[in-house]
Amino acid sequence: MKLKFIIAVFLSALYLQGCTTNTTSMFGDDRSQLMLISEEKLNKEAKENYDQVLAQAKAQKTLNADKKFYNRVKKISDRLIKVAPELRADCKDWNWEVNTIKESTVNAWCMPGGKIVVYTGLNDTLKLNDDELAAVIGHEISHAIKEHLREQRSQAELQSSATKLASLLGVKKSITNTANVAYQAAFAMPFSRDQESESDKLGLELMYKANFDPNGAVTVMEKMNQFEKKAQAESGDKPNAASSFINRITSTHPASEDRANDLKELIQKHGLKAEVK
Repeated sequence: MKLKFIIAVFLSALYLQGCTTNTTSMFGDDRSQLMLISEEKLNKEAKENYDQVLAQAKAQKTLNADKKFYNRVKKISDRLIKVAPELRADCKDWNWEVNTIKESTVNAWCMPGGKIVVYTGLNDTLKLNDDELAAVIGHEISHAIKEHLREQRSQAELQSSATKLASLLGVKKSITNTANVAYQAAFAMPFSRDQESESDKLGLELMYKANFDPNGAVTVMEKMNQFEKKAQAESGDKPNAASSFINRITSTHPASEDRANDLKELIQKHGLKAEVK
């Protein structure tokens, strides 16, 4: 008990020291996050990985190969990036990059520091209009401005620190178990699903402020829900690219149907409507 108390006190001090809030939302529910990993370190790593992805796509001649799609993604992304500082002021100084890859992958992402990639398979499969595409890109940008990856890495660092402390205190066989118990009891949360829901909400705010139709966030989730059901029905028990994608998404993301309903409620509650274009 004494050992667990010492570890818990240590974790509490480390946790409180690393807590920060980096965004301001119109919905007024910003939360403090644990940030033990430096932003500079993570952004540097992200840039290196991003450049590797681009280099591979360039070698395969898939980087921005669909010029029409690239121009569309760039135009939509630029509108979202322009309003992003309203949620996080310092992101105006980020070196934002926007690229597309011509590949059947149904995916898009934004690395720390504003490094965006959208795959043509996302649009080819789901047949997205501009509002729906803005919802997807806004969601991914929200992961970056909320620094969800940095948060996850910091949580892992906290748990690692607990293990090291247990070792220093002379615990042998139960080093990991003892540290993990204290960590789980005090801090561990199912952040993955929470972070996805948070990015849905912030992404909705981004697209609304960029004057896209907020309902695009709902309809893209409805399309994703249909895609998930179709892929699962077609794959059956046989693993394939589609089923692997679905399994990965459903293990860490809330159900698309639930996400669509949550977004509907948020739009209605706050009376969000796009201005007439």
